[in-house]
Amino acid sequence: MRILIQIKAVVVGTVLLFTTLVPACLVALPFGLERRLKIMSPMWECFGKLLLRYACQVKVRFSEDHRSPEFSGVPAQGLYIANHQSYMDIPLVMTKYQVPPIMKKEVLYIPIFGWIAYASGAMPVARGKMSSRKRVFDQARKRILVEKIGLQVYPEGTRSKNALPKTMEEVKRTLLIFAYNEKIPVIPTSIYGTRGVLNRWGFIRPNRNVGIIVHKEIDPKNFSNVDDFCVACWGKVIEGHDQMKKELQPLNENLS
Repeated sequence: MRILIQIKAVVVGTVLLFTTLVPACLVALPFGLERRLKIMSPMWECFGKLLLRYACQVKVRFSEDHRSPEFSGVPAQGLYIANHQSYMDIPLVMTKYQVPPIMKKEVLYIPIFGWIAYASGAMPVARGKMSSRKRVFDQARKRILVEKIGLQVYPEGTRSKNALPKTMEEVKRTLLIFAYNEKIPVIPTSIYGTRGVLNRWGFIRPNRNVGIIVHKEIDPKNFSNVDDFCVACWGKVIEGHDQMKKELQPLNENLS
C-alpha cells in the first residue's frame, strides 16, 4: 500500500506539473514580471491545492487569510514572512498567496523547475557569497518600493529541525529591519503540520492534518522602534503556529 501511495504521488505530481505550471510558464516567459505573476498565480494556486489533496493526501484543516483587501491582490504587496518546516510549505503557501520568494540560486539551474522559478519571479541568492546577498538586498528594495511587488522570505533560513518555529534570537532580521526603515508592511504567515507529510527519506505519509494562517499586515508606522516591530512580526508567526498545533497535533498523533 505504501509503495502504491508513492507511485501515485509521483504520477499525480508529474501530471499536475505538466498540465498547470509548465504551460503557464511557456505563456508567461516573454512578458514582464507583473504580467508573468498574473499568468502564473492562478496556476500555482491550482497546483498547490491539487498536489496536497490528491498526490500527498493531505487534509488542510486550517486555511485562514486575514489580510486587508489592498494586500490580497495580484501581484501582492509587502514583505511576507513564514516559518519553514518542509518542502511542502511551498504548495501550502501557494494555496493562499503567490508571492515571489527569495530562493537558493542553484534552483534556477534545474531544468523545468528553473524556468518555472524565473517565470514566477523568484529572486535567487548564493547564500555563501556576501556580494550575492547584497545584490539581492538591493533587488528587494527595488521590487518592493519601486515595482510595488511583494516578496516572500523565510527568516529562519533553513528548515527548522524540530518543526517548531525558531526563537526571535535565531531568525535573520535583515529584511525585517529593512521593512521597518522603509515603512513596508509585513504579512506574517504561520504554517503547521507540513513536516509530517514526508518522512526522512522523502516518502509520503498520507492523511496528515496541516494548516496555514495568513495574518493581518503589520505596519511599522505603529511601532516606535525596530526591535518591537520585529518581535511583533515573528510573534504572530509563532502565535498562529501554536494555535494550530493545539488543535491539529492530537489528530496526527495516531497516524503512522
